[in-house]
Amino acid sequence: MVNNTEQIRTMLSFVDRDDFYFLQIIKRRKDNPDMEKGQIIIHNFYIDSIEDYDKKIPKIIDLCNTENARAYIRVNKRNYNDLGKHMLKRIVDIVFTENCRSLRNAFDSVAGEFHSDPDKKWIVDVDIENNEYKNELILYLKELQYNAGREPLLTLVSTKNGEHVITRPFNLQVFKVGYPEIDVHRDGPTLLYCP
Repeated sequence: MVNNTEQIRTMLSFVDRDDFYFLQIIKRRKDNPDMEKGQIIIHNFYIDSIEDYDKKIPKIIDLCNTENARAYIRVNKRNYNDLGKHMLKRIVDIVFTENCRSLRNAFDSVAGEFHSDPDKKWIVDVDIENNEYKNELILYLKELQYNAGREPLLTLVSTKNGEHVITRPFNLQVFKVGYPEIDVHRDGPTLLYCP
């Protein structure tokens, strides 16, 4: 079991009343080999405040345990007002392409694609056990953030096979020279809970 609910809670920030965080419960074939699809979304949650987060966490954990699924949260906040503008464009595109069945999934799709966080966060996916190697990587990420003119953010979030290092943006091309095998997600989700 991986439970990052308390750690993630400290990272949430609600400045504007329209701010929210997008959370999905995903059932994966990796955890459920009898599934036909690679993954299915069990439920989407929109976290509007710390109180809302605290209220929804028991239901999220219960759903994950019942469905043998994982809860993932996008650490870059979204904004309902900003998403409304992206929704208008998406709806027009859907209607003009006569693909109106996809209207029912449009909001979730847009919420997954567009963030409004002025303090952008990236996720460095580290699947390693070697602490010496990890410490070297952490120092390098810190240096890259300084070089990009940013105050370093280095939050480690446990995953099933390692850790996600949550950082502020840095020079990705320089990073890939030293660590070509490590994935960096510019607006990806991180693991909140996994049974």
